[in-house]
Amino acid sequence: MLKPILLSLLTTLPLCADQIPVYLGTRTDKGIFHVELNSETGELTKLKNAVKTGFPASLAISNDRKYIYAVGKTKGEKIGYVASFSRNDDGSLKEISKESSKGELPCHISLDSGSKNLFTANYGGGSVSSFSLSNAGKPGGVSPVVSFHQHVGSSIDPKRQKAPHAHSIYPSPDDKHVYAADLGTDDVFIYSLDVATGKMTAAGSGKVPAGGGPRHMDFSQSGDKLYVLNEMKMTISQFARNADSGGLTLEKTMPVMAEFQKKMSCSEIQVSADGKFIYAACRDLDNKGRDVISVLKADDLSIIQEQPSGVWIPRHFGISPSGKWFLIAGQSANRVIVHARDPKTGLLEVTEHSIELERPMWVLFP
Repeated sequence: MLKPILLSLLTTLPLCADQIPVYLGTRTDKGIFHVELNSETGELTKLKNAVKTGFPASLAISNDRKYIYAVGKTKGEKIGYVASFSRNDDGSLKEISKESSKGELPCHISLDSGSKNLFTANYGGGSVSSFSLSNAGKPGGVSPVVSFHQHVGSSIDPKRQKAPHAHSIYPSPDDKHVYAADLGTDDVFIYSLDVATGKMTAAGSGKVPAGGGPRHMDFSQSGDKLYVLNEMKMTISQFARNADSGGLTLEKTMPVMAEFQKKMSCSEIQVSADGKFIYAACRDLDNKGRDVISVLKADDLSIIQEQPSGVWIPRHFGISPSGKWFLIAGQSANRVIVHARDPKTGLLEVTEHSIELERPMWVLFP
């Protein structure tokens, strides 16, 4: 008997299915991979290597969908780089440019809304970098680093918070400011952005509760709220955002699982396209089958589902453009799994579809 979400999808989807391209970043030197998602059934097929590049753990795409950007590093080296690629009709990628991030172990990459500038968080040394795309000199290219900021500070955890560890960086929807979550200091650092040059200027910070370990973030649909996922305490901190100054005011911090469990942590957070639901990935570090995707209502951060992820260490996930499929990259499972998603209720349901891939780290829908 068909499950409710799958039955609903099969009765509402068109008869002719589209093959939706998906790019997958990995924590290997084998590079970025390409797979096709069947829009009607959720099946993944035609997995292939799109381009060989070093440890592309985070990906971003230009707003015209022509270029893909990735963090990377050379095996054995600490200082990483950002690379840009053009897309070919067959899904393969061709490298355009590569520039040093000036920081150790870049782990996250993002673009402003106009694809004029690019930003990276460098986890190892606790720094952030910005680059110009509009002034790179060639279409799809990346300039050398325009601005570089070294974070300073620490927090209460003696093992993981002795020093700064910038874990992610996001421009605001209006491109006025850039926000960087630092797990090591419990800060969300704020930078004002000069869109014309890509230069970031320090403009203060917001604090999550001590020991939270801020990791990834997302904005409300209007951009007036910032939701910060705290990896270590398994919580979400909701900030009110001042659009003029960029300032953050902490409003509340709520759990992402009904019961806190030791040897678990959080990884990725995303707000649904309609702004109604928040998804948070929770990882079981002991591999006891406790990995889940928590689904929360955005208006009050209440938990409405703790869906077993079906993979060990759900590192990242992506929601299909239709909102009907939810792909999870299981970093330690070496597998990407498909869940069905009900766009009305936000709820998830596992399907039988998955593909095997070594150390998947990122899911990108072009």
